Amino acid sequence: MREKLIVSTLFSLLFLLTTLTVAAQTNDRPPETSFEVTLSVLSGSNDGGSRGDLPTALGPVAKQLRSTFGLTNLRLADTYVGRIGNNGAISYKSLANIDGSAQSATPSFLDWQITGLRNALGGQPNSVFIMAFRFGARVPVVIGAGGNSSPIQYEGIGLTVDRMTASMNSPVLIGTVAMPKADGGRVFLVLNVSPAAN
Repeated sequence: MREKLIVSTLFSLLFLLTTLTVAAQTNDRPPETSFEVTLSVLSGSNDGGSRGDLPTALGPVAKQLRSTFGLTNLRLADTYVGRIGNNGAISYKSLANIDGSAQSATPSFLDWQITGLRNALGGQPNSVFIMAFRFGARVPVVIGAGGNSSPIQYEGIGLTVDRMTASMNSPVLIGTVAMPKADGGRVFLVLNVSPAAN
């Protein structure tokens, strides 16, 4: 009888110790890091049309683009915001008017994706690592002489970047995509990653 009491007591102590250890491990883990990702799509050209105002946060990037490309017109075509967990992915598909034309009957189709976003390793504080960034768009191209009756064909344009780092809370130019326009039209992809409020 005494042996059963000892065995029962040992199992009870072992169970209690295991429960306390598991509870301590789950409570000691830091919360999962999440990020807010903002992709700004800027449209630039040498068209003499109206210039759009850019958000103040994009000022340094706009200055860089104007000096590098000599553009007379730079506007914010669209902004996309999403939330992503550490080492996660986000994929987005949308309609857009990235070339600034007034023809709503021929929108552009956007498709962008970020995979493997996480805190950067190697002593880079306030930096993130992105395994892959992909941006694609199907844009309308007028075939023929132009005008209202000319046929339109959609052509794919895009950019893929594998393995990059970026500073948090600082818009960074990811890349440039040429538009099928005669006036030097381009699309500029600007990414900003910041810690998400929980």
